[in-house]
Amino acid sequence: MSEEMENLHSELFAAAGLSRRIGETYAARAGQTQARWQALWTMNVFPMTVPQVARRLGVSRQHILRLTTEMVEEGLVELRPNPDHKTSPLIHLTTAGRSTLVAINEAARISNNEVREAFGASNVDQLRKLLQRFVEIIEAYHAPQPTASKPTTSG
Repeated sequence: MSEEMENLHSELFAAAGLSRRIGETYAARAGQTQARWQALWTMNVFPMTVPQVARRLGVSRQHILRLTTEMVEEGLVELRPNPDHKTSPLIHLTTAGRSTLVAINEAARISNNEVREAFGASNVDQLRKLLQRFVEIIEAYHAPQPTASKPTTSG
């Protein structure tokens, strides 16, 4: 890995770590964790299954299943039948789940607006676009390569 890429990854890891630590503070005010906040946020986009949430967040299915089970017990999410998959229900936020998410997001919004003001809106937008492109390139580079199908034998 080139020195430039090592330095880039170092900065990305530092930014991600800082974001998680700050996120833990916001989430804790609502009695949640950063992991639960991310899960609620993702589940709020549209109804998803546990595997879909896990893929979107880049974590294990077991982790999301555990969080989902806890959040169902606490009334933050509910499981509804999935017309496309009998054994993988869709996760929906309840009213309590949406209220919790709004509370956490509001705390983050205040801080985010201050950071945006200090960094500059155009810089935020440019950095977001650059990171999106960076992720696209990495995903394309690391996409699974199709394998040649092996002939089957009958007999």
